[in-house]
Amino acid sequence: MIGYPLKLIPLFKERIWGGRNLARLFDKPLGEPARIGESWELADLAEGESTVANGPFARCEIGQVRQQEKAALLNHAPLSPTGRFPLLLKYLDAQETLSIQVHPDVEAAKKLPGAQPKTECWYVLDSRGGFIYKGLKAGVTPAQFRRALERDDVADLLERIDVQPGDFHFVPAGTVHALGAGVVVAEIQTPSDTTYRVSDWGRGREVHVEQAMQCIHFEVSPKEPPGRGGDCLLGTADFHVYLRPAAAGLAALPQGRCSAWMILAGSGQIRSDHAAGVVDFRPGDTLLLPADMTVGTATFFEPASRLEIHLPPF
Repeated sequence: MIGYPLKLIPLFKERIWGGRNLARLFDKPLGEPARIGESWELADLAEGESTVANGPFARCEIGQVRQQEKAALLNHAPLSPTGRFPLLLKYLDAQETLSIQVHPDVEAAKKLPGAQPKTECWYVLDSRGGFIYKGLKAGVTPAQFRRALERDDVADLLERIDVQPGDFHFVPAGTVHALGAGVVVAEIQTPSDTTYRVSDWGRGREVHVEQAMQCIHFEVSPKEPPGRGGDCLLGTADFHVYLRPAAAGLAALPQGRCSAWMILAGSGQIRSDHAAGVVDFRPGDTLLLPADMTVGTATFFEPASRLEIHLPPF
């Protein structure tokens, strides 16, 4: 049994393109080094696992909770293909433009040693004249793409989109993409860190052209996110994403399913019948609500908003 919200301690990841905006936006205790590009809010990967901050599972990694209390945590939601928690949540701070990259889909991952499929989406939190690259321009062929890589002008073949806070973008596996300088996003994705760079703006890091060419969907453009109406931003077979605004006062909690909250604005608390009692939250916090938490109330002390991510069954 779990029965209460798990408040998670983030993992801060240094990146060559990162900055300090997560401290400015959410008062994250970034410390050193100076360039923090990613805050892994909920992770259960070989590359890093989140740790629980509160209650009986305090100081336990998510993988340990998953192993000990799989049914209580997930109910009937399936594990990832590697047997881990089936979701990865991050904040990304692009002080500089990220590499132009692609992630494999299920079929491509089968052909590439060590690869795991990865589909993601971005909710834009901050944009200082920022943009993203998402998808190829119509009609771009593999041969054209390779020639552009040789000339180092592949960005000319990509769709560049200016973004503002509140924008939402679906980035399915196989889509060539990059976050542009000046953008901070919340990223919801399937649990994989498999990334193939095709260009890195001359920064000298390894690129993975041949692997990327096996992943890119040349004939398919990214479509608008398949929402479910209302405040549902995206519905996939792996997760559903909701933007939940809330007035001050009480809010409903999901019942009988595993879900996660990324608190974007407003503070409050969740009170459960569990001995762990009250769990306070503030902007920048991430909470994991186990499937067996069927009794409890959320109180917002002020107008607030959160991203709420649900796992199947839907």
